[in-house]
Amino acid sequence: MNFLSIDIGTTGCKCQLFSDAGEILEYRFSEYPFLKRDGRNYVNIHKIYDCLREMFFSVKEKHAITSVAISSLGESFVLLDEEDNILFYPMLYTDERGEAEAEEIKARFGEDKAFLVTGVSPHSMYSLSKLLYIKTHHPDIFAKAKKVMLMGDYFGYLLTGERVIDYALAARTGAFDIEKMEFSEELLSLFDLSPDLFSTPQRAGSVVGRLKEEWGRDITLVLGSHDQICTALGAGVLSAGEAVDGLGTVECITTVFEKKPTDVEMGRQGYCVVPYATDGNYCTYILNFSCGSIVNWVRKKIMHGYAPEGENFFSYMEKKMKRTPTGILTLPYFSGASTPYQDLSARGVILGLSSESEDYELYQSVLEGTSMEMRFNLDVVREYGLSLSSLVATGGGANSDMWLAIKSDIMRVPVRALRSSEGGLCGLAMLSAVAMGSETDLYCAKERFVCYEKTFTPAPDAPYETQYEKYKKIYPQVKEFY
Repeated sequence: MNFLSIDIGTTGCKCQLFSDAGEILEYRFSEYPFLKRDGRNYVNIHKIYDCLREMFFSVKEKHAITSVAISSLGESFVLLDEEDNILFYPMLYTDERGEAEAEEIKARFGEDKAFLVTGVSPHSMYSLSKLLYIKTHHPDIFAKAKKVMLMGDYFGYLLTGERVIDYALAARTGAFDIEKMEFSEELLSLFDLSPDLFSTPQRAGSVVGRLKEEWGRDITLVLGSHDQICTALGAGVLSAGEAVDGLGTVECITTVFEKKPTDVEMGRQGYCVVPYATDGNYCTYILNFSCGSIVNWVRKKIMHGYAPEGENFFSYMEKKMKRTPTGILTLPYFSGASTPYQDLSARGVILGLSSESEDYELYQSVLEGTSMEMRFNLDVVREYGLSLSSLVATGGGANSDMWLAIKSDIMRVPVRALRSSEGGLCGLAMLSAVAMGSETDLYCAKERFVCYEKTFTPAPDAPYETQYEKYKKIYPQVKEFY
């Protein structure tokens, strides 16, 4: 059996074909532009479909495909009429439309109640707020609406004709009851919306059905999930206390816990509660808006990519770095502060520079600052009963041994790196292997599909503790200047 994993992102689509032995047989990646309409950017679902189709058939020409599973970005949805004509293209989660509607949800349903029911505090990023925006500002369009689908269930629908969404992706709508595992009739009825607008919720890893014959005979669609969930699965994160750290342009730690938190302050600080792919577990997303983006800022804008001839910039910097604090403190709010401060007006701060500071020290301070920010977040969520015993790094930053070593020293947990940074595609393969009977459960699938290459353990002398105590004081002291 061969399992095709497909990840649909905002501006790029990728796939990997796995054998049931865990071998990676094929990899494809394709980028696409935003769809521009009325001076705004939308998710370009036409280009995504073209990319998906091209990748699928190019893989199918070389290999048999047993099953397909899809992971996708969250929140953005397409609005369809009864004949599946597109009424409204998917707005980006960063689109400000829906702000007034989010405040209306807070006023009518209650911010605290919304968090306890849906796992999120109402915000313009979530699907429900944007759906209410369409209902208010485009009533003629909304009157024709029969289907609301996020990217994962929409493309699954195009492949099979079945409308199914997993619990975690459904939770990104802001309208899903994360305890009953159904769309909240109580919340939706307040705004004259029917749960029937949304796809049928099922657990990730469920068998959705056979692909339409035009895609090939006897190919099964296995239900995927939100991309963050799939990344965590592909990192082997299955139990409470385990977490994955996605080191991309934005940094996101997904950590798993057993009991649904009930402290509403958690929601006010921007932390969500999401049904996880393992039975009875939940997870949260811890975010730093500036991660790889600051590294690239230092490399391109400050140092202009300098490295001696023939040397790679990152290798050049890291061979000079030491596994000890630089003494330079970088607050990584270059794109605003995410959890727990939720302050989009916040800006980055670099403290401790002198005329003796070296280029690599500035670079290293960025790696230190991003790691301290995530440790700070973990200290905050411990107040809500969450804990962390280990961390698996994925994304582009996971290719840096020095970054992972510094992260381990600062966060005081072991940090492991995977054989491949494409953890989300591996997570989909695990779901497919279990669904198709190749493995008995996700724990067995982990043994076959998840391969760790390196482990970094914290330095015994905890060299960063003094530096970290100083770091925690920076934002409260400087926020009045924003």
